[in-house]
Amino acid sequence: MTLDTVISGCVVYYLDSSDGLDDQRITIVKDCLRDLDDLTAELEADCLPYFRCLRELGEMLLNIQSSP
Repeated sequence: MTLDTVISGCVVYYLDSSDGLDDQRITIVKDCLRDLDDLTAELEADCLPYFRCLRELGEMLLNIQSSP
């Protein structure tokens, strides 16, 4: 699976679930963010905005999940 597919799948799960993300999906999003961090150094400049937005989406998902 691609990083954007995994992150967007977790977003859909979050939106459809009254309980938010489970521990497994939180770990998956964190892993995706680490992968994105490693990947962005290798990307061409025209690809960076998309992957930065994807990373921001993952961060927002984790931040809202950890909010009371």
